[in-house]
Amino acid sequence: MYKIINKMETYKLLIKNNVKINENFFPLDYKQDNIRWYIKYLFMTLEGLIDGKNKFKLLDNLLNGFLIKDKQDRQEEFLNYFCKIQKNYWVLNRFVYRYKFKRTKLVVTTDMCLNELKECDKNVLCISENGSRYLFHINDLINMINTSLTHSSLFFCQPKSIKNPYNNLPFNKSTLYNIYMYIKYRTKYYAELFFKFFECDFNLTRFKILNEYLLRDYAIKNFVHKTPYNFLEEEVRQMISFYNFDCRKNRMRNRILIHKDFAKQKLVEIMRPYLLLYFKALYSFHPAIKKQFLFYFKITMSRFNKFNPYFGRKEIKLIYETTSTFKKRVCGKEIIFNDEYIKFYNIEKQNNAFLTNHLNYFEHINDYISDDYIHNFIFYDNDTEETEEETEEETEEEEETEVEEEREVEEEREVEVEDGEEEEKNENYN
Repeated sequence: MYKIINKMETYKLLIKNNVKINENFFPLDYKQDNIRWYIKYLFMTLEGLIDGKNKFKLLDNLLNGFLIKDKQDRQEEFLNYFCKIQKNYWVLNRFVYRYKFKRTKLVVTTDMCLNELKECDKNVLCISENGSRYLFHINDLINMINTSLTHSSLFFCQPKSIKNPYNNLPFNKSTLYNIYMYIKYRTKYYAELFFKFFECDFNLTRFKILNEYLLRDYAIKNFVHKTPYNFLEEEVRQMISFYNFDCRKNRMRNRILIHKDFAKQKLVEIMRPYLLLYFKALYSFHPAIKKQFLFYFKITMSRFNKFNPYFGRKEIKLIYETTSTFKKRVCGKEIIFNDEYIKFYNIEKQNNAFLTNHLNYFEHINDYISDDYIHNFIFYDNDTEETEEETEEETEEEEETEVEEEREVEEEREVEVEDGEEEEKNENYN
């Protein structure tokens, strides 16, 4: 309140000095000073009623008053004086701000990684608040802004105010405008969320209502790319179960079976891009986007399975050694997991298409996916009359054959061990 009173007193003093309203212009012996009587009367009214919030409302009332309402020349004359006072007022404000800015103490001179910063460095902004100055690198500021605006719980966005990390106090609105102007006109960064926040006049409620679909996408990306692998493993296995159920439902053989002992971190890192498509297909706001990403998810998972149908399976590799009679016998076994997979992004093909993909577009999304991104397209089984019971029977048969093969290997190993023992006995007897 003290600051507002001081500023308004300064403004009133500027009115008195520029328009000279203290002089009594009603007596008959009043000497002209080239300022019209109605100008002085209007500014006397403005000076008597002005406070920190109603300045422009009073200006509008005076412009529509009986003295100058329908007289354009008088309105222009009044506005010229008003603009002159405004200019002087903001020049003084700028001078005071610069004086205080230089007098305040510089308390933080490092970025978030403790690298030294200087005010003259590129992409370094100095922020003055609460009697202290802080140096920020623009990258750190943008990361803090995105973290605050994309705060969410279970993909439900709950944006928070942008705070100064060194005192945990929210930036005031003037500081937010300074940050925006610096990023916009003095750097080459594009902070999408912060720019949209600016378009909403830094109103958090309005920002959330108008950009909730975008915040949901950011929440999904942050969850997929920043969550530790031990929290995502269950989500990955649920995703694979969802895909397997869809294959069984559509009579497809492209099911993925991951052994429970497969390396968790490796599984999550391989499946992160597919998990992003899966979550967008489930939790995006727009129904058309959900439908598109569900299609992308099924296509990419089918391509993944076709490249290596046995991905994630547990395999037993027998270790052989050569005996003194130059025969091979089993001396041990090694457990390995099949982890060969196709890369999600085909960078080479995207680079080849980069110089020509601006010339035309695909009418149907299927053509776009199959031609540009997804190779080895969908592969349905030729037997269209296959039923769910038949597919289940086939999987059971495959499991039985695997068990039988293991048994045969163990039996062969026992036979070879017995042969080796007999050979040793014969050698000792001889």
